[in-house]
Amino acid sequence: MSTMEHEIETVLRAAPKPAPPSGLKEQLIAQVRLTAVRPTSGSPGSTPAPIGWLRRWWPVLAPAAVSLACAVGLTTQQMEIRDLKRAIQNLSRDAAPNAVAPSAPNVGTNDVSAGSEAAVRTEQELARLKELASKLAAEVAELEQMRADNVKLRAQLAKPPAGFLSADETEALAKAKEKAESIACVNNLKQLGLSVRVWALDNKDISPPNVLDMTNEMSTPKILWCPADHAREAATSFASYMPANCSYEYLAPSAPETEPMRVLFRCPIHGHVCLCDGSVQGGVAKLHPEQLVHRDGKLYLEDSPPLVQGAPAPQPASPPSDGSNP
Repeated sequence: MSTMEHEIETVLRAAPKPAPPSGLKEQLIAQVRLTAVRPTSGSPGSTPAPIGWLRRWWPVLAPAAVSLACAVGLTTQQMEIRDLKRAIQNLSRDAAPNAVAPSAPNVGTNDVSAGSEAAVRTEQELARLKELASKLAAEVAELEQMRADNVKLRAQLAKPPAGFLSADETEALAKAKEKAESIACVNNLKQLGLSVRVWALDNKDISPPNVLDMTNEMSTPKILWCPADHAREAATSFASYMPANCSYEYLAPSAPETEPMRVLFRCPIHGHVCLCDGSVQGGVAKLHPEQLVHRDGKLYLEDSPPLVQGAPAPQPASPPSDGSNP
């Protein structure tokens, strides 16, 4: 430290310390007091609203709710019909004693007019009861019709949908779907074999070390996914592609094109194989696994299975004499 710096430091240390204003501590304490703020629903600390389950379970709950509503309506209607029948029976019993003709008036009294008025009132009451009984009968008929409609609706709900297929039709549809998936798998393998050959033309006739190196030669990552592979999903783009999105086994990375019978791709579901020459053999791995042989850690496809020693060679089948297909 130089002499000038030492003198400046000595002068600064000798300077008087300023005194804080009075009440500064209390003012600071009053300013830093904070009130508790209740978190709102939109604040980051708030609990997110639970996801509604109605939309998720609606296809299952709708038929059950309709059946339950029909059952409740039917039970209510049966109770109302039972109450109406009981009321009609009670009204019929009450009207029977009133239908008896009134007793003759006593001789020598003025009850003749009173008796006629009572008869008129009785007839009016009977007419009112008959009208009420007819209305109740109409309501009972309407309830019976509603009950029949409910039974018909329940029967319609219990029936299978209009597009329901029989067992044979379902089996045929499943076979057609399986065949379509197999054809789509063969097309995928053909496109993969063509992509490998195009990549090899620009890279000294050597296949790519992995499938991601030939993304420019592939039109879409969906050709790496077999339609029958329900355990995987096709990648939407090469940027989101992962090895889990590939259904096929890539068995010949960095392989020269001098081995055309070497297996390039294999589908573990259908057994289709794509060779290094770009051809695709359908179902070989499942129908004729003996034609696939391993040599030096590589998988090759032989043209025909080896003959067993001592067994006669297979003879070609002669066509029928009538010219029809066997």
